[in-house]
Amino acid sequence: MKTHRFGPLIIVLFFFFVGIDCFSQVGIGEDSIKVMSYNLTNYGNITTECTSANNGLTLKNPEFKTIIKHINPDILGVCEMNTNPAIATNFLANVLNTDGVTHFKRSNPQPEPSGTLTSVLFFNSEKLTLKFQSYANTSVRLVHHYRLYLNTESLATGDTVWINILACHLKAGTASTDVSTRASMATAVRNYLNSFPKKENCMILGDFNVYRSSEAAFQTLTNAGTNPTYQFLDPINRVGTWTANSTFADVHTQCPILSGNVCFSGGGLDDRFDFILMNRHLLFDSARLVYMPGTYKAIGNDGLHFNKSINASPVNTSAPAAVINSLVKASDHLPVVASLKLTGTFVSNVEMRSINHSVVSYFQSNSLKLSGLESNRLEKILVFDMNGRIMYDGKGKLSGEEILVDFPGSKTGIYNLRLVFQDGKVLFSRAMNPGN
Repeated sequence: MKTHRFGPLIIVLFFFFVGIDCFSQVGIGEDSIKVMSYNLTNYGNITTECTSANNGLTLKNPEFKTIIKHINPDILGVCEMNTNPAIATNFLANVLNTDGVTHFKRSNPQPEPSGTLTSVLFFNSEKLTLKFQSYANTSVRLVHHYRLYLNTESLATGDTVWINILACHLKAGTASTDVSTRASMATAVRNYLNSFPKKENCMILGDFNVYRSSEAAFQTLTNAGTNPTYQFLDPINRVGTWTANSTFADVHTQCPILSGNVCFSGGGLDDRFDFILMNRHLLFDSARLVYMPGTYKAIGNDGLHFNKSINASPVNTSAPAAVINSLVKASDHLPVVASLKLTGTFVSNVEMRSINHSVVSYFQSNSLKLSGLESNRLEKILVFDMNGRIMYDGKGKLSGEEILVDFPGSKTGIYNLRLVFQDGKVLFSRAMNPGN
């Protein structure tokens, strides 16, 4: 915040800068966010059973590419990725940003308290910006927290839509110690969120390794507790004993192959280990971003392959044959997807960065004045009131070294400005009209 004097009047200025390339609306059908959760099965991690011969990146990458091109997610949370950042970069370069696609970015992989496997977030940078990442610490693996905002037109008026993603991989196993460890990891998540000061859209995704909804870990995540803002619910409300239960054949996520690869667990589809759970803001309350019913599904699961490989008889028509075959080869889990509906419009190719000059915007005698601009580069000035209504749309008038904007109905208060330049850059600013 800065204070400037213009004659006897003290003006308080608020300003921030955003550069935008190609400030155009995203096309029809893209006012949504598709979220995908996927256990990549020892991606970039060589073990006794998972070798370069049966699980190497040169084998896996083409299969993941086929799968992800089909799904086309905006947010992809993965687990079982090697902690070496070069592995995440490999996935970004050889799976996501291929065939002309360049918009995917990733989070920074974090060292884990034990082991060499971690969770990583990839996201469509045309629709989302990663503000920060943190984690809930547990004795087994970190539960990673990513806070993102949506690149929407409402940024021009200071209205930001936030979404928080927690990516986790809970302890595997059926022993009582495994069950209790999963429970302690879930408790660590809720304790972490209890200290998170925001009340925002939030989801937790990943491989939970739970066998039934009555298990303590699942109950800890889905009970209201002392902080119902971060109570997570199953969007499809398919709770019960999932393991080896044909009633849940259509939601099982492990394993897409019966046998044939010792790196994979095998046994066919009979477990629901992979989830996307959402808080009430996303499911019921949000006025800006809300779950789209009917979009939650395990890709490649047609409900007809209980205890079978998904490419066995009958023919699986839930996805193209090439995708079904890639799902069998890529991982011993199926990806889970769900979509969120945005009330508003995305802008494309948004890239937050500083602009090399400062702009002073202020009111004097109910007229808005702008200085520090190259007027010959300015294409258009838009002025919004705090309710988002457009109060002015034009080029203004050059007055000496300043640009003068007169518009009827200017009242005391704060106004948001969008300055559009001929090269496609856009600058957002804010000015206060103190009145006469």
